[in-house]
Amino acid sequence: MQSVNHATRTTTLHFVLHNAGILAPGLNSLDQLRQASAGTHQIDSQQAFTLPPPQALPANERRRSSQSVRLVFACLEQLAQKCPMSLSGLRSVFATDDGVGEISEQMFAILSSTRQVSPLTFPNSVHSATAGYFSIGYQNHQPSTVLSRGNESFAAGLLCAVTETLTTGEPILFVCFDPAMTGLMQEVLPITQPTACAWLLSASDQTLPALAHFTLTLESEIRSASHPTASLPTSLPHWLPARWSPNATAQGFAALGLLDMPTHAHYRMAFGAQTLTLACTSKSLGEKP
Repeated sequence: MQSVNHATRTTTLHFVLHNAGILAPGLNSLDQLRQASAGTHQIDSQQAFTLPPPQALPANERRRSSQSVRLVFACLEQLAQKCPMSLSGLRSVFATDDGVGEISEQMFAILSSTRQVSPLTFPNSVHSATAGYFSIGYQNHQPSTVLSRGNESFAAGLLCAVTETLTTGEPILFVCFDPAMTGLMQEVLPITQPTACAWLLSASDQTLPALAHFTLTLESEIRSASHPTASLPTSLPHWLPARWSPNATAQGFAALGLLDMPTHAHYRMAFGAQTLTLACTSKSLGEKP
């Protein structure tokens, strides 16, 4: 459902969140995230963190999977355990600030020396590589959108996913991920720890268990002269490690914190010269962690 306020130039979209997968150092599930947002769990981002080989992939692809692929698949495997439907039949949206930094670093080193780029390395350097591995691993032949908008990648991806589910009437898998950068790439993009979240959402699918109902409002201006701070983006909550602030995914974590805040609490995100405001309008009973 969509509503438009022409006087204030806002557009509000309505959607349902059915479940979510969460992965980061010291944060291994949606339940843990909700406990952290409620103040009953402290995230220890210094915990040992390894990404297992993606079991859903064939052996050859599994061996040469990048950090991005392992990160996304570990998050998806967590979601799949509680997902009421197969991931193979879902349309998908993937969002990342730079999901191929590790491979880019390898290619820079090769181009500055032998200039012999492996035909196995190059396919992993394209922006849609992780979505391609998802289609292989889960035998998913549905349409997939892959986008990057810097630190606004979560906001852009969520808007894309919500718009698509409203347009198609089908559930959508939305994945936002940030692999840790290496070497020179970390100087350009200071993402020091990998993070990922996966959302299963729909316009109003009543056949799937609902976790919560949300609105997503697009405001045409971040601020005005008469209200200079009215629409400033929300700061990351104190319960999230400060070192995750460069990660677009951290905004997804903060957004899911709305599940344990009072109804109609909101989280505001920058979106170019505009603002996206996410609000939880109702929650399913019995869904506390």
